[in-house]
Amino acid sequence: MSLLASGGPRALTHRAVDRRAGVPLGSTSNLFRTQEALVGAVVDFLVQVDYRGLRHLRRETPTGANDLATALARFASAARTTGREHARARHALLVHASDAPSSAAVLAEGRLRLVAWGTDALRSIGATRPEEKSALIVGMIDGMISATVFMNLPIEESALASAIKAIITDP
Repeated sequence: MSLLASGGPRALTHRAVDRRAGVPLGSTSNLFRTQEALVGAVVDFLVQVDYRGLRHLRRETPTGANDLATALARFASAARTTGREHARARHALLVHASDAPSSAAVLAEGRLRLVAWGTDALRSIGATRPEEKSALIVGMIDGMISATVFMNLPIEESALASAIKAIITDP
């Protein structure tokens, strides 16, 4: 992930991954035969990192719109510090995907998994139209994370939580 975050998609090569991991040259290509397979593995890793963060939110067991909105705003705010490299790697993959349809498909699948997580969370608190609202919230959080990581704009957690709550409670 750090290769991708610091050097973009061109830095994500089998050889560079082998060197970074300290394994014999050729090890990565034995596991991931193509560049697209390597990109797919990174996308899977990034989605798993998101899931770990979101699982932590679920352990807090949001009981309503306010709890869930607050937890999601906190998740987005963490991108400014602990999630910075992750956000940079995701952005690099988005740029790469604009020229690589198979990478775009892998990224779209990762996004669908996050939207599905959100749909389940919204359903668990009784929100109406959970699929639609989850897609909106994921998009909004993505935008806020990009703004804080790439433009150094602060995320006002309370304002973001209010916006997320408004989406959740909209009939």
